[in-house]
Amino acid sequence: MTPRSIALGALAALILAPAALAQPAALPVDAETEVNGAPVACTGIGQTRLDPKWQAYPVRVEVSNLLNEYLVGSEVTIRDRAGREVLSASCDAPWILVKLPPGAYRIEGRIAGSPAKPRTAPFSPPATGQMRLVLQFPDA
Repeated sequence: MTPRSIALGALAALILAPAALAQPAALPVDAETEVNGAPVACTGIGQTRLDPKWQAYPVRVEVSNLLNEYLVGSEVTIRDRAGREVLSASCDAPWILVKLPPGAYRIEGRIAGSPAKPRTAPFSPPATGQMRLVLQFPDA
């Protein structure tokens, strides 16, 4: 192989590589963390969901099925008004909590490994309190 053929092969691999290579950040359960500078948490199971610190997050995303039963293994992507990705994360609990600057956003949620169709919703974080944003997957 020549250096040129190696370079062309590497370029072809980059061009042909699926865009899905960028994986969502795996959030630790019941811990506060940051994704792209945004404070986030993954929780909602057992007694830890009652921890008062979760009330400090203005947006609570809940993932459920048609019977309003919580689902785990969700992946969400949040984009700003211009369509720029703000964060992409996966959570092995039914709640994803997030603190975002004021503005208009769109969330897309998926259930990892499920044939359920993605769900999307527009939202704006409240100035005070906490909003509940439910992504319901009737086909999960």
